Amino acid sequence: MSVSLCEQITKDSWVVLWKIEEDLPFYLSYLGISEESLASISGVTHPQKKLEWLASRCCAKFAVEQCGLTYSGIDKDEYSNPYLPNHPHAFISISHTSEYTATVVSFRDEVGIDLEKISSKLQVVAHKFLSESERSHANSDLTYLCIYWCAKESLYKWYGKKNLSFKQNIYIAPFSIDSTMIEGVIQFEDSIPTNHSLRVFHWGDYILTVTT
Repeated sequence: MSVSLCEQITKDSWVVLWKIEEDLPFYLSYLGISEESLASISGVTHPQKKLEWLASRCCAKFAVEQCGLTYSGIDKDEYSNPYLPNHPHAFISISHTSEYTATVVSFRDEVGIDLEKISSKLQVVAHKFLSESERSHANSDLTYLCIYWCAKESLYKWYGKKNLSFKQNIYIAPFSIDSTMIEGVIQFEDSIPTNHSLRVFHWGDYILTVTT
């Protein structure tokens, strides 16, 4: 199996990064499901998307088992957030691309994870998700932009509801390009802001961020 990273990031949480390079039979066998049932279970029909879905569940299973729990699948709540139906005391978050999938599991708090490839497309949309001060700090640098995006997406997933603006409600404190820990804030006009720390992993041309 292609586990690229497996790390206990706090005493209560594990993060796993899995490279998607196995074939369909491997994933089906690892999860104990049949190819005939895959479409109905996943809701996915495109071949590449099938692999991504399967790999993300394999990564989740591996992460859950690192925590000493039995993996029995993943359900979605009313906001489409993943949860472990047999482990209400545990929290899980998942992210994937065409090449990698990542999972974080925690016993302490809600979690959020995001994985993104460093890409010039972030320069095109930076004005949509960064405040003016954040844009000035990033200075169009692709790595900075990717860290900002991943961090905000991780906090969005941590929050777990949909009425949250990357630009207006999530702020990331200035950081250095090689930071392994960064700080963020979720702020609404009528509520007390919540402060968050995030781990940052640089993995080739990918950025991975995880709430801690």
